[in-house]
Amino acid sequence: MYYFHLSHNVKGESQIKLSDGDSKCRLSKSAYHYITRTLYFSKHKSDIEELEYCASYNMPIWSENNPEKFWYAADKYTSETRRTSSHITIALPKELDRNKRIELSERLMYEFCGQYKMPSTIAIHNHVAELDGSSEQPHLHLLFSEKSMLDNIQRSPEQFFKQYRQKNPEKGGALKITADVLGFGRNILFHYRTQTEKIINEFLEKYAPTKIIEIHGMEIEVSSAVSCLSNEDYNKKHGTNLKDVPQIPRSLLYSTDPEDQDKVAEYRKNIREIRQNNLYELYKNDYELALAKKREQENQNRPQLHQSKKFDFDF
Repeated sequence: MYYFHLSHNVKGESQIKLSDGDSKCRLSKSAYHYITRTLYFSKHKSDIEELEYCASYNMPIWSENNPEKFWYAADKYTSETRRTSSHITIALPKELDRNKRIELSERLMYEFCGQYKMPSTIAIHNHVAELDGSSEQPHLHLLFSEKSMLDNIQRSPEQFFKQYRQKNPEKGGALKITADVLGFGRNILFHYRTQTEKIINEFLEKYAPTKIIEIHGMEIEVSSAVSCLSNEDYNKKHGTNLKDVPQIPRSLLYSTDPEDQDKVAEYRKNIREIRQNNLYELYKNDYELALAKKREQENQNRPQLHQSKKFDFDF
């Protein structure tokens, strides 16, 4: 199961309050600066997270060399209550190296918006997991507009975000390619998730078909393929007993109160147990096979050890 999240930035919904009490703007320009770590987000998480890569694609001429102009214009000229951009976040396989993660991210960008010439910006962030302090957690941010450059008509910023005129495209705004236009409607999220699974697994099969995991203290080699199914749906399909991993509340995680830290320790212990259980449920057959081979090897070594003792002499 990999992380996939889709959200939309809508004009008029300028701010929302997050559970940790911080404000996060729903403006497209703020989303752009957040994922590219520019302007007021230039120091955000700089001590714990690395910006590995960022780039923009299919921009109009007036924003080709300055993508932030496009996202500023989206906020300014889009009609009230209309969508200014969409934002997809995807966990990337840590089994792939940095260059392959960039290649994978551009492939995903092309699948969701590049082939329709939708203006977009991608950014790859990476940080070390807080739980074990060592494993990488790379992830892709994809910010894109549904307004398309397919007709290759150059429009001013103001005209670009106006309504499209089918009979006279030169006088209207850019064509908007929505989920309905693509024929997916409300199934667009399912389409995104299944395509993401397919593309990620293609890359893993080509560049990193297996990975090493540890179950009950034993390292085993397993398939690195991922699934787009939720734990609940995966359990129904495969008869497993996967459990959702709880999130540690930020109010506790960064608290200096000893009681809160005790609660965090309990959270961490519970999370480790759940993850270990989930690994066993996912790779039960691989684990049992590796365990059987280990026991067989131990049994083969025992007679040799017993025989060698018969030839020991006490001088």
